[in-house]
Amino acid sequence: MNEGFDWFAVVTAVAAILGPLIAIFVTRLSDNRKEVRDRQMAIFRTLMRTRRLPIHIEHVGALNLVEIEFVAEQAVLKAWREYLKNLSEPYPSQASEQIQSQFQQRRDLLLTKLISEIAKALDFHVEQIDIFEGNYIPQGWNDDDFEQRLIRKGLIDVLHGRRPLLMQPFVAQQSPYPPAPVVSAEASDKANG
Repeated sequence: MNEGFDWFAVVTAVAAILGPLIAIFVTRLSDNRKEVRDRQMAIFRTLMRTRRLPIHIEHVGALNLVEIEFVAEQAVLKAWREYLKNLSEPYPSQASEQIQSQFQQRRDLLLTKLISEIAKALDFHVEQIDIFEGNYIPQGWNDDDFEQRLIRKGLIDVLHGRRPLLMQPFVAQQSPYPPAPVVSAEASDKANG
């Protein structure tokens, strides 16, 4: 007589084969999620670190990665598109200070909204006011950046012939060097002799 089929042995064999495969799949899935989160956190950290330096190369690089790394986050993408739209608008440099200030404030608010939406997507609690008002930049950085822009603009104007390069002769009233030592004829003859 044919004895009953041993289901326990079959289940044990299937578990022995599928168990490691399932473990590998779960591990890979977990690793992929961690890698995505790490890349998203890198963008968040960069935008937080450079939020007062919008033309910094890292800031621009992080902005350009938002669309890729937050593809499933519609609120982030919406805030990102609004901010990019504002960035494509020319700065009103010929307008009054009030209009320039309003324009810059709107731009700062849109960046704050973007960073806030990224923080929410990452389950990272940060207040919008902290994003907007926070960040430290030494005055020297601003001064250096402003001076470098002036120098570049002036050099470009000279190279394009829009501004002359002024030169004038310089006549020193006093030499910055000490006078040359006086050598007597006797010492000169001994040295040559």
